[in-house]
Amino acid sequence: MKSVTTVIALSICVFAACICVAGQPMKWEEIPDAVRKAVLAHGGTAGTVDKENGTKDGKAIYEAQVKDKDGNVKDLVILEDGKLVEVKTDDAADRAQEQVDRAKKILAGVKFSHPREINNQYLPLASLKQDVLEGNEGSKKVRITRIAKPEVRRTFKIGNQAVEAFAVEDREWENGALAEVALDFFAQDDNGTVYYLGEEVDEYADGKIVGHEGSWMFGKDTQVPGVLFPAKPTIGDKFKSEDVSPEINETDEVVSLTETVTAPAGTYKNCVKIKEHLADGTTEYKYFAKGVGVVREVPPDGNVLLITHQTMKAAK
Repeated sequence: MKSVTTVIALSICVFAACICVAGQPMKWEEIPDAVRKAVLAHGGTAGTVDKENGTKDGKAIYEAQVKDKDGNVKDLVILEDGKLVEVKTDDAADRAQEQVDRAKKILAGVKFSHPREINNQYLPLASLKQDVLEGNEGSKKVRITRIAKPEVRRTFKIGNQAVEAFAVEDREWENGALAEVALDFFAQDDNGTVYYLGEEVDEYADGKIVGHEGSWMFGKDTQVPGVLFPAKPTIGDKFKSEDVSPEINETDEVVSLTETVTAPAGTYKNCVKIKEHLADGTTEYKYFAKGVGVVREVPPDGNVLLITHQTMKAAK
């Protein structure tokens, strides 16, 4: 007969094995009320909560990240009835190693022979000159100009490869006032997958730069390159376009390949629809058309459409 200590140890190991497997991000309104109350009661806020694989005592397991008063990130492990069963602390070294491990998996066998020649059929950035999108986010009128910057060059070290990225600048106006300027860096591997390698963000208020929230760079702030768009998207594909920190984190999923979008710039059939789970717990959608790129963005309580699309000769 096994000793009580052995049985307890085995139970702990089985439970740990259950919760160590990466879970499925859930929207705040999708999780049980008891779990939401437990998250809020232990210092968390409304946001994305992961539903883990497996069960404990026959109950589903949820995991939520919170910050303590000192700013340290902790993971709450909560059962579907709201019972808190574990508080896990990830120190910086553990998070860094996890990123290294994920990066190795993502980049295994990946080659970048011509990383700036981004000709993915749904995201042909190398031929982009300028896109203009307009719409609304709630009560705010939004205008975005997306401009290719082939003259901007930045090289990233990915494994043993020196990868020169392609830059695109996004300028966003809210109710006629400049709100943000972001310079984004991308690269395409030899199979056609487009990677997101960082962004430099300037936030504006009253015409002046007031912050840089959201800025990050691969190799400095994270060891995991974002996957912005797969080479051959299929329904159910999941990938992370940002994997930097709890605040800069996005999980994406391909949910449709046959969407039709009618915008001022034209009507686009068989668009790929991407569902984006954002770090703040909200969900957005983007629609990508062949030969064009993004033709529609749907933030919470909003709708932004492509107004004009201009192309140029692909940059080398």
